[in-house]
Amino acid sequence: MYSRQVGEQELTFGVSGMLYKANVLMYDRQTESLWSQVRREAVTGPMTGARLKVLPSTLTTWQKWLKKQPQTEVLSMDTGYSRNYSRDPYADYYESRKGFLSFFKPGPGEEEKALVAGITLDGSARAYPLALLRQKNVLTDNLSGTTLTLTYDPKSDQVSVRTADDQEIVPLILYWFVWKGMYPESSLFRVDEE
Repeated sequence: MYSRQVGEQELTFGVSGMLYKANVLMYDRQTESLWSQVRREAVTGPMTGARLKVLPSTLTTWQKWLKKQPQTEVLSMDTGYSRNYSRDPYADYYESRKGFLSFFKPGPGEEEKALVAGITLDGSARAYPLALLRQKNVLTDNLSGTTLTLTYDPKSDQVSVRTADDQEIVPLILYWFVWKGMYPESSLFRVDEE
């Protein structure tokens, strides 16, 4: 999730319908610049090179969310249209082991659509398998000379990342093949690196 505030301007974003390296490009309605979600920046148009500030968010189940936020309200499915909103149009994609339009060739022990927590720091990028974080709850690593502690909270299903001097780094939770497509130099964290 990103802040809509870029410099002095508050932007309104939409989905462009275009893909770049198997990831949807957003556009802003003010300048029609295209924005990479994963790279957090405008890639074409007047805003090219402008960066988005990442806001903390989580990928969780409705059950876990409701337990933590019981006052949450949900939009009505009574929209006046005959669409079946209980059917997820992407269900087949989520169940597939193959990424959409992916040319990624996973290495030994890698799964193309494994969920990862992606982090960039001082020009370096690394992905941390979400399954490993859920298993271990805490991982430590050194990225670009900075010691990182990644913590998984099973109650909120959230990953937090802090440096040794207690600065927060907000990770992106996404598929490994999408992260690797955007950051080809990125490595995948392995337990033996701890």
